[in-house]
Amino acid sequence: MPVDKSPVKPLIKHILVAVDFSPMALVTAQMAAQEAQLRGARLTLLHIFNPQMLNLQMPEEILPPTLDLREKLLHMAHAEMEKLRQSVTEGGITPQVEIVESGENIGKAVIAFGKAHEVDMLVVGSHGHGAIGRLLLGSVANDIVHYARCPVLVVKQPEE
Repeated sequence: MPVDKSPVKPLIKHILVAVDFSPMALVTAQMAAQEAQLRGARLTLLHIFNPQMLNLQMPEEILPPTLDLREKLLHMAHAEMEKLRQSVTEGGITPQVEIVESGENIGKAVIAFGKAHEVDMLVVGSHGHGAIGRLLLGSVANDIVHYARCPVLVVKQPEE
């Protein structure tokens, strides 16, 4: 009996792309949309909003008490997600858009969302910080590649 030596092609029905509103977000979302179109898969755009980051970046003592920074940042996140959604929709895919508030590690929050929503592939952008950047800044893409239980597509920053 002949052995099939073709590579295993997992069935990808749901693709999740994690975005952070950096310049890479649009490139990453468009690449994920192309994958979804090629595979006939549905696409979800996900942004993890981490309110703990506000405390690190803006100490409460310097903020006016009437300024609700969290609400303003969430409003901005919704506006950015709408821009990404429109950009991807112009390419022929209509993605679902999700903003999830989570205090945990962003990479692990993306993985948890993917697991809860039966995602078959994760797509993330890499900012190209290198080993030193990963050591100092942490790396969402690195966490996702390391801990995800499904295929991960890492979109690298295009060379200029």
